[in-house]
Amino acid sequence: MARPRQPGWWYPWIFVGGMLVVIAVNGVLATLAVATWPGLATDEYYRKGLEYNRTLAAAREQGRRGWRMGLAFAPVEATDGRRLGDLTVTFVGKDGRPLQNLDVEAVLLRPTHEGFDVEVDLDHRGGGVYGATVSLPLPGQWDAHIHAHRGGDNFQESRRLSVP
Repeated sequence: MARPRQPGWWYPWIFVGGMLVVIAVNGVLATLAVATWPGLATDEYYRKGLEYNRTLAAAREQGRRGWRMGLAFAPVEATDGRRLGDLTVTFVGKDGRPLQNLDVEAVLLRPTHEGFDVEVDLDHRGGGVYGATVSLPLPGQWDAHIHAHRGGDNFQESRRLSVP
């Protein structure tokens, strides 16, 4: 006759089952991570790496120039159902005077979704104010990359926007 099992004989199997659950969840998460991310963090990574010192020098020059930027986004009522907004960028120099005659471009990127990027040239509205009406396909967070040029002077800055 077989001996009856001792009480608690199944306790080690609790740990084995728990580890199997952890391994299964990690396998699913690793598969999803690999399947949904393209793996490319930046375009033209090699060229950008070679230009690193030039980028640092340009950032120091921009700091010495002392240009300051203000950014605003205000929703605009659209009759055709599109999500419109007035993007306004204000530039002042080191002395606090408005900067005139700049070529200003804005690139609006959706940080959580690819394929919705918007590029727009901003018109000079006078008094150091540049702006344009933009159509954004989604509400929420957007990264605004502002690029301004005048002659050999360049300025670039990124800010986060919240679009209702």
